[in-house]
Amino acid sequence: GGGDGADPRGGFGAGARRDRVEPGRLDAFRQRAREQEARREAERRERAFADHRRWDNRWHGDRRYDWRGHRDRYGYIFRAPRYYDPFGYAYGYRRYSIGFRLGRDYYGQRYWIDDPYGYRLPAAYGPYRWVRYYDDALLIDIYNGRVVDVVYDFFW
Repeated sequence: GGGDGADPRGGFGAGARRDRVEPGRLDAFRQRAREQEARREAERRERAFADHRRWDNRWHGDRRYDWRGHRDRYGYIFRAPRYYDPFGYAYGYRRYSIGFRLGRDYYGQRYWIDDPYGYRLPAAYGPYRWVRYYDDALLIDIYNGRVVDVVYDFFW
């Protein structure tokens, strides 16, 4: 028709308003936006990981973090309540070491050691968190579940 700018073939002519986007094009646009956002998130996590990649586990020799002496003097602090395995006890305890990847359920916030220095552990920074795993204290990278440091038989 007349001066509305519509092309008689159903398209849009010069100067026409584009109030609608074809459904297929809208889906493609949304998909591209999701992919860009996922790329940005992956880059952000990689930068954070690179910034905190090197955990300095020389703290074991630092007298400020003498957790054994602290445990000998204040043992009641290390007598933690019963540990509840997120998958039940049929799976059982495993002695994890540095580099192992733990499932997300094992390092959820309910397992975090909120005051590491109260136990004479160094502060965790960036993506790292101290978590309790049975009687052990594990330092976990919460972005990927990797065990970064371990103190075995920490709790009683």
